[in-house]
Amino acid sequence: MRIAFFSAALIASSASFAATPVQGWYASVFGGYSYLPENVDLFRYGVNRNNSAYDSGYHAGVRVGFQSNPLRYEAEYTYINANLKKFTIDNVYQLGVNGSNTANLGMANVYYDFPDMVPAISPFLGIGLGYGWVQGVLNSQGPNGLTRYTGESSVFAYQATGGFTYNFRENFAVNIAYRYVGTDRVGELGKFFQGHLGSVGVVYRFNQASYK
Repeated sequence: MRIAFFSAALIASSASFAATPVQGWYASVFGGYSYLPENVDLFRYGVNRNNSAYDSGYHAGVRVGFQSNPLRYEAEYTYINANLKKFTIDNVYQLGVNGSNTANLGMANVYYDFPDMVPAISPFLGIGLGYGWVQGVLNSQGPNGLTRYTGESSVFAYQATGGFTYNFRENFAVNIAYRYVGTDRVGELGKFFQGHLGSVGVVYRFNQASYK
């Protein structure tokens, strides 16, 4: 009984501080965790490089958008980075590995905001299309000395997003989201670039007079 009373009081308290989001222009900054699957399979200079794996990475970016409930339209820039953990040359795992995989993505997104699940918290789904620049650096210290390779390409990019927005003030909100990012085959790395991103963002809405 006490737990139920406390939960109801917490929701009521949150609702009292929350506000209906305004429509119009907004800006957002975001960042978080990135997981990059294996994405190198390339034969260059007489050797085959593949089986890449990466440490946990990060991403950060900015968005500018326009909200016209229940739809939102955005322009987005995202930087993604993860350090190289291991890779093979001719199917032999290398020693003294260092390097990274990075991506700079410019996307145009469309979102659908669903009605609030609980006061001021609404789920959303979105898709995006754009262009990206992807770079892979694969260095190792082998028995015959240091080997180095850097490959980079511009590619078509796409993404799908799902998450929740908490509108805690008329002009401010925070959101949490999962994003899957993919690209066409990166020519200088030999495979598609992919990323699984978990992010937290802060939103500021510029308009103050136009309501949902």
